[in-house]
Parts: sequence; C-alpha cells; structure tokens
Amino acid sequence: MAGFSWETFSDRIQNDLNEINTSFESSLHILSMNPFDQTVVIDSAITSGVKAVSLTLVSLFFVMQFCNETMYLRLQSYEQILKLTFKFVLAKVLVDNARGLMGIIYNTFNGLVTDISSKATGIMSTFDVASIATKPSDKGWFGFNYLITYISAMPTILILKGACWVISIIFIGRLFEVIIYSTIAPIPLATFAGEGWSDSCKTFIKGYAAVCIQALVIMLMFQAFNAISQLAAAAEGGTRLSITITALALALGVVKSGQW
Repeated sequence: MAGFSWETFSDRIQNDLNEINTSFESSLHILSMNPFDQTVVIDSAITSGVKAVSLTLVSLFFVMQFCNETMYLRLQSYEQILKLTFKFVLAKVLVDNARGLMGIIYNTFNGLVTDISSKATGIMSTFDVASIATKPSDKGWFGFNYLITYISAMPTILILKGACWVISIIFIGRLFEVIIYSTIAPIPLATFAGEGWSDSCKTFIKGYAAVCIQALVIMLMFQAFNAISQLAAAAEGGTRLSITITALALALGVVKSGQW
C-alpha cells in the first residue's frame, strides 16, 4: 500500500485557504450591502406604523410647547409664532424624509467602503500551503510524518476560520443595526420638535453616523492586515505563528471597531 501522500494533505490545506478567502469575500459583500435598495425590504406595515407614531409625537410636541408658551405669555409677536410653526414644520419634513436622510448619510460612507473593497484581495492571498505546513523531508512509515504535519497545521487553520466567522458575525450584526436605525429613524427625529428633547435627535444621528463609519474603519483594518501580512511573510517566511497572530489581531480589531 502506498500510504499517505503529501499531495493529498497539501490539497486539503489549499482547500481550507480557499474556503477562508471565500468567507472573506462574502464578508466584504455583506459589508458593502446597501439596505436602502431593493435587496432589503422592510414590511410596509412596520414603516407606516413608525411614521404614524412619529407624526403623532410631532403634533403632541407642537401642542405642548404652544400651550406652554401661551400660558407664560411668551408668544407676544407674529415672529415668535412663525418661528415655533417653522420648527414643527421642519420636524415633520424630517419625519417624512427620514429614510432618505439616513440613506444619504449611509451612502456617503458606503461609497468609500465600496471603492476600497473593490481593490481588496483575499485574506490569505499572501500565504501559500508552505506557509501553513512544511513538507517533511522523510515521509516516515506509511506516510505517517505527512499526517502528523497536517494535524499540527489544523489549529492554525481552525483559528483562521474562527477569525473569519467572527468577522462575518460582526458584519451581519452591523447590517442589522443599519436596518433598525433606518426603520425607527422617524421616531427620534420627531423629538427635534420638542423643547428639551432635541438632544435625543442629535444623539441618534451621531450613533447612526458611528455605525456607518464603522464600515470604513473595518475596511482600513483589512488593508492594514494585508500590508502587515506581507511584511510578516517577507520577514519570517510566512510562518504559522505570524499568520495566526495577525489574523487574531484583525478579528479583535473588528470586534472593537464599534467602540471607536
């Protein structure tokens, strides 16, 4: 019997590297998805209900502030009445066009992300099979040394796959955040009409902008990963240790990106 052959294990490792690259490309696709086009559709009943609640809040804030200003005799000129009316008309316009406003903010950052991702390469494109497992000079009895080498390479491969899974989960979670933000946007934007509540509107927009910026930060991390990987491959011959450490650093960076 011929026993184990190196080509068999080499092909398995290469398939694992290809799977990691495929996972990376899928993650980039998720990152660049636009929830404001026809690929992501929210039930119209939900959006209509949120808008109705938001317009009710706008009307309620208008009545409350008008009564408050009138009670304390603060409305003493037509200019003050016009200013108050303009504020609430502006709040209604924000509510009516909340999705469009969220789309403008999202597309501003997503355009940069799309440009960068179009030039991105596979996460393991810098390394080859020899970087993961070096072919033993002696195959041993029944090719047993080849099997030992393959088994010793498995922890590195599993760590790389785990890093890709973590990155994919973070990307999917971010997409959920963007969809939820854009769906409920009319409600916090309605607080623009309430005196003392406008900070809620500003905080919401800041939080949404932070989620949008997160995609740009993550793409810059991928670019840095590719650069560091190339340096590691040149300096250390692309050892398993350098690959594992760099991939774990990337995964941890992506996890922390939402807190920047």
